[in-house]
Amino acid sequence: MLVANRHRLTTAVLAALFSTVVSPAFAQDTAQTPPAPAAAPADRQEAVDLDKLVVTGTRVQGRSPTESMSPVDVFRPADLEKQASADFTDQLANIAPSFNTQRFPIADGTAFVRPANLRNLPPDQTLVLINGKRRHRSALVNLQVEPFGTVNQGSQAVDYSLIPSAAIQRVEVLRDGSSAQYGSDAIAGVINVLLNDYSDGVRIDGQFGSTYEGDGDRWRTSFNAGAELGDGGFFNMTVEYFDSDHTSRGVPRADAADVGAAVGTNLVPFEGLGQRWGDPDGEGLRSFFNAEYPINENVSLYGFGSYADTEYESSFFYRTPVGVPGVTPRGTLMVDSDGNGVADPVEQSLVNDIVARGLNPADYLTADASSPSGWIALNPIYPLFPGGYTPTFGAEITDYEGVFGAKGETAGSLRWDVSLRQGENHMIYKMTSSINPSLGRLSPTSFEPGDLTQLERGANADFVWPWQNDVFATPVNVAFGAEWREETYKIRAGDTASWENGPTGALFGVGSDGFQGDSPEAAGDFSQYSRAAYLDLETDVVEDWTVGVAGRYEDTSNFDSTFDWKVSTRFAFTDAFAVRATVNTGFRTPTPGQLNTLDVTTTADSSGNLVPLGTFPVASEAAIALGATPVTAEESLSYSAGFVWSPNDVFSLTLDYYNIEVEDRIALQTINVADGSPQQQALIDAGVPGAELLRQVSYFVNGFDSTVQGVDLVAVYRADFGGMGTGVFDFRHSYNKQEVDSVAVIPGTTTPVIDAERVADLENQLPNNRSVITFDWRSPWNVNFTARANYYDSWEDFTFGEQGEFGSEWLFDLSATFAFMDDKLHVTVGGNNVFDNYPDRETNSTLTFLGAKYPLSSPFGFNGGEWYVKASYQF
Repeated sequence: MLVANRHRLTTAVLAALFSTVVSPAFAQDTAQTPPAPAAAPADRQEAVDLDKLVVTGTRVQGRSPTESMSPVDVFRPADLEKQASADFTDQLANIAPSFNTQRFPIADGTAFVRPANLRNLPPDQTLVLINGKRRHRSALVNLQVEPFGTVNQGSQAVDYSLIPSAAIQRVEVLRDGSSAQYGSDAIAGVINVLLNDYSDGVRIDGQFGSTYEGDGDRWRTSFNAGAELGDGGFFNMTVEYFDSDHTSRGVPRADAADVGAAVGTNLVPFEGLGQRWGDPDGEGLRSFFNAEYPINENVSLYGFGSYADTEYESSFFYRTPVGVPGVTPRGTLMVDSDGNGVADPVEQSLVNDIVARGLNPADYLTADASSPSGWIALNPIYPLFPGGYTPTFGAEITDYEGVFGAKGETAGSLRWDVSLRQGENHMIYKMTSSINPSLGRLSPTSFEPGDLTQLERGANADFVWPWQNDVFATPVNVAFGAEWREETYKIRAGDTASWENGPTGALFGVGSDGFQGDSPEAAGDFSQYSRAAYLDLETDVVEDWTVGVAGRYEDTSNFDSTFDWKVSTRFAFTDAFAVRATVNTGFRTPTPGQLNTLDVTTTADSSGNLVPLGTFPVASEAAIALGATPVTAEESLSYSAGFVWSPNDVFSLTLDYYNIEVEDRIALQTINVADGSPQQQALIDAGVPGAELLRQVSYFVNGFDSTVQGVDLVAVYRADFGGMGTGVFDFRHSYNKQEVDSVAVIPGTTTPVIDAERVADLENQLPNNRSVITFDWRSPWNVNFTARANYYDSWEDFTFGEQGEFGSEWLFDLSATFAFMDDKLHVTVGGNNVFDNYPDRETNSTLTFLGAKYPLSSPFGFNGGEWYVKASYQF
């Protein structure tokens, strides 16, 4: 069981919630303060009206999505919750066509903390807010290499999966660059999650589902309660538990099948498959609270926060055993399969070294009387794995955030908001069914190779004042403020066996196989801070013409200061038709995690062989030895233009074009290291541990420039069917096309930083076109129906020198919700991908050899159809 002690988790959640409520936390960037709390509606899944007010992208109160100068999508809780997945990442991607996510198995921590892309840009170029305050990042730095897609390579972003949908009142997606308003990261846009602020009522949810294949069982249960706090205040809390089983959609590897035929499939991991392609196991608790306490008519205290404790478990590539004819053993067990091991002088040198240390050679090599040295390069631990071994990789993730602030309004109509915030994400990696091959028979088979923490603190002071004047048609909304924030990345050494270089390290490999542990040399605390001030002006110049101007100065400790600006406008030709446009600059500063990550893991080459890949800090001896130079911030220039047509209260249509140019994008520069090469000698001279075995070395650089452009269409129609009820037709289409404009070269060479394969993936791996069509019918007979169609355009994947092309797909979701007990009990029966569609089969020869049946880059996964049943009771 992943969470062995659920009582411990429950106690931890309640303790964290209590401590966060009674003690100050720390805060950061602010959007407009959410509207005043309200009592819970009879049905919390009620539809969002077309004139719902938004608080993202503007600091003017009372704007609707169609009145805003930038495109904003608003999504209701029912859109998120009427789905099979318990993961907010999947839930949002299923309803927002501009938002994409992929599922990468066998991809280190990326298998658990899934990257998500807004407008086909990297995850950390989208700013995520909770109640208008900046959300802290995950401790995971995505180090994806082939075959797991490279669109998200190098990013460090928010973990969306830690946000339970039961805690959400609505989600606002601002599809526009907003660094001038919110600071670093808001290049692609802003996602603002507004928490429940109901002041009474209790709701209990339970949901169970599975795939059509009978695996991937998913259970989710949540509790949400609201209560009055003082006169007009509220306290709202959500606790959610989830449990999801793994899925498997691969086929037996060719070598695993041969091993199974020789020794029995019961001895080959995963019932003869060798390795598993599918979703990981997951289990945990996620919780949020939201509160406000009025001191008087003009001043309120507020706070919100979260706590999560989750565990995941996945697997790595299969390692072949010793002694099966026709199957080459994994190098961690035997250097070659001809019985001679390595050259006798090398064997003798190893024996001499082991003896000189006072150790027993039999613990590290296998005796062989026919060898002149008396030993061969055969790891004496090999009998433990007669069918081979597949390292099982997992992570325990604990996460908390607390925000405390005060807000109010003066007699002069000056609205103010001061806040403090602190958030932390902590990941402990775990490995079982693996070895440290350099320790021979003395190696343990379980490890804790990594302990990573992302800690963020911040303080904000924000003010909004309506400047009354006789020049413009309305008062000038003057918003200004200042911000300080700090982020610290902590690396703690793994357990000794996970990184130790034993006597035969140069022969078999160093550290825990599959994911080498962080050594004491890699450990440390790495921090940077920033200070910022902004001014944001917005007014109606004349009755039908709105103009906004914003500017932000930000100074970061590790990088140059920056000034970013934004100009927005909207002109209404009639009450029904208006045009809008924006132009802005943006930036994203590299994180301490990106600058200081040291990671040695295993990937496959184009022949299916497993090779060690090291990612080093840009200021490390290894990176400097290979020519690394300091990185700088990413910068962007974007503009958009579109129109809004709302001929009546029941229909609206928006169409927006955008173009985003990003310069100095961060990339992992990967250098191949061959035996006897100058690169290898440079690493040896720099004293890099295990330099003799490394075949690839990576570090972050400013690697390339790119442009992404596209068109977003949103049409919503509310229909009245008279005695048949009401319905909402919602059509959303997003076209996004990314092009790599230029690529830097490795210093002293003509070799590009990113190769043609990664360029092709950046431009083609995510679909250019996506559509979501939803029909929600509310009947007068206590039953509601929802039908949704998701369209994914064709895409391409360039891996191991082979380009795969995969066709477009339609996926259909259906659900029916029945109301009982005076609308207190709701039962939903539904399915995602009800026609059980799969992507085209994988065509890459290396991946098919490794057992992959479907493309790993599929934008909708490869689990097939899923069904679920959900019950909600509220009182």
